Amino acid sequence: MIDSIALKMAEAIKKAEPTKTASIEVMKFSLVVILHTALTVVFIVIIGIITNSLELTMIGLMSFIVLRFFSGGLHLKKAINCSIVSTILISVAPHIPLAPELTIIIIGISLLIALFLAPANIINHARIPKKYFPLLKLISVLLISSNFIFMSSTIAVAHLLQAITLIPYMRRW
Repeated sequence: MIDSIALKMAEAIKKAEPTKTASIEVMKFSLVVILHTALTVVFIVIIGIITNSLELTMIGLMSFIVLRFFSGGLHLKKAINCSIVSTILISVAPHIPLAPELTIIIIGISLLIALFLAPANIINHARIPKKYFPLLKLISVLLISSNFIFMSSTIAVAHLLQAITLIPYMRRW
């Protein structure tokens, strides 16, 4: 369904500006990514509202997205699968309360995973030169470490879920 909507949008854009736009295939691909991302965020917001945890859900969403931007991770073969898995993982994060001691342990586990594995699976998914990979690792580690200040169980769970996608075994899906 999203593919057909993206195709119709790409065709309409191409028809409106035939010489100033990319190919229909390139625009369709980009539009599919945008539409899936938007749909995922909408579902996450709806779940946050239904579960009366919108603020924590948004904190979890932003924590997950920002860490993912710098650390990379698993890419599923189908966009719809990514949307479903992301919606579930991010919507669950605010509903896993952790004692402070367990929050520290979760932060530590995420930190170790990022320290050894970030950035992961970026080469074919982003145009970031390898010379910046140490900086991406540093930023990932600093993001996770910042939660030692906030001590947020939602952020800790979101970071752990994202860090797990860095594990090479997980990326074989």
